[in-house]
Amino acid sequence: MLQLKNIVKNYAAGDNTVRALRGITLQFRQNEFVSILGPSGCGKTTMLNIIGGMDQPTSGSMIFDGKDYAVASEEELTAFRRDSVGFIFQAYNLMPTLTAEENLNFIGELSKDSMPASEALTSVGLLEKRKNYPAQMSGGQMQRVAIARALVNDPDILLADEP
Repeated sequence: MLQLKNIVKNYAAGDNTVRALRGITLQFRQNEFVSILGPSGCGKTTMLNIIGGMDQPTSGSMIFDGKDYAVASEEELTAFRRDSVGFIFQAYNLMPTLTAEENLNFIGELSKDSMPASEALTSVGLLEKRKNYPAQMSGGQMQRVAIARALVNDPDILLADEP
């Protein structure tokens, strides 16, 4: 389903080059649950960002369903993120001026085949908080809204950074 082939990611840091990923090769099967462990700063988030189409590698291939997204256009990456990826961010990234339900509806409107926000909120046990704003919820509740948001477009790939 998803394959990383010799993924390298370098960042410029002043006059230096930081090598965040150095030739990562992995293969993920459909319905497989994978946990990536490592010390802080080893490239886990960088790899998730490449898998999720939010960043592109310096070199190598990221192949999903036969297409190499390492060389995809911005439009192709946008469609990939919208239609195939659910991302649970470490810092929730909820929009503070939208209710829980509105945060999910915003993502659902971008997707061509999304589930109702009420169904996604029910799946994480938060339907009763649908009219609450993020500031009116605990950290755990905001994380569950972030999980529901990642599920609302029924993604092929679900990524969780520091779950």
